[in-house]
Amino acid sequence: MTPTIISKELLRLNNKLKCLLAPEFLKQKEKADILEMTLNFLQCSHAVNQGFSRCVGEIVHFLSKDEMKTQSQRRLLKHFQNLQTSCEQNRRESVLPDQKIFSKETNVNKSAIWRPW
Repeated sequence: MTPTIISKELLRLNNKLKCLLAPEFLKQKEKADILEMTLNFLQCSHAVNQGFSRCVGEIVHFLSKDEMKTQSQRRLLKHFQNLQTSCEQNRRESVLPDQKIFSKETNVNKSAIWRPW
C-alpha cells in the first residue's frame, strides 16, 4: 500500500470512530459543570442543616418554657438538647476540615502547571 492510500484509510477509520464515539463524548460532563453541580448540592445541604439546627433550637426553647413537665416532655427535651449539641459539633467539624483541605490544594496547585484540559 502506498502512503496516500494508508493516510486515506486512516482518515476514514478516524471519521468512523468519531461517529461511533460521539455519543459517549456528549454524555461526559465538563469539569465546570461538575463543579457547579457540586457547589449547588453543598449549598442546599448547608441550608438544610442550618434550617434543621434552627428548628431543633426552637423546639428546645419551646419545651424549656413549661415549668411543669411530664416525663415524656423531659425525654423529648433531653433528646432535642442532645441533637442540638451534635448539630453544633457537626457544623464546627464540617467548617474546619474544608479550610484545611482548601489550603493544601492551593499550595499544590501553585507548583503545578495549568492545563486547560
